Amino acid sequence: MGGRGSGCYIRSGAKSTTEDGLSIDIRWLQRHSCLTPGRQSSLKWSRLGRQTGGITIVAHEDHIQLLYNYRRGGVGDWQDVKQQINFTWTDCHYGGRRRWFICPFCSRRVAVLYGPGKHFACRHCYGLGYESQRENRASRMYRKAGKIRERLGASPAPIDPIWRKPKGMHYKTFSWLKLQAELLEDRALFDGARRLGLKF
Repeated sequence: MGGRGSGCYIRSGAKSTTEDGLSIDIRWLQRHSCLTPGRQSSLKWSRLGRQTGGITIVAHEDHIQLLYNYRRGGVGDWQDVKQQINFTWTDCHYGGRRRWFICPFCSRRVAVLYGPGKHFACRHCYGLGYESQRENRASRMYRKAGKIRERLGASPAPIDPIWRKPKGMHYKTFSWLKLQAELLEDRALFDGARRLGLKF
């Protein structure tokens, strides 16, 4: 889906995830003023430095029009696709309204639509899972530790030391988070070694 040369990235033998294909996030569009009625925007995706898709978005008061080319499985003739995505709004607790997409197939209110096929739809319609659902226990712990490391301004790599406390963070909080990251990494290492039949 998208521009010429685009394709759908799917791992064989595994359930597709939200990270595998193209997606449109209404919050991103809102932040970048792409939903102003009458505005036409271009959205491009890339993977490993290679463009994997492109789309034109035309904004209207109560919907957007998606314009793009598609060919099934990356082969055959290109098709011009024009898809309308309607909006709905909900009231916010502190005033104002929040805009949502209405999935064109199931009418769910969603913030993100996905495009692993010819049309964009919600993840439920495409049966998409999340990348984290495919992780083993050790990978999940390394990922959690990496998020803590990034919060502390350190490298997400477990072999790199956590050198210094971020500015403005209490030392007690820093020490506790550093300990949590180290414990998660130790548990992940132990779990991975146990799966390989190794002993410490």
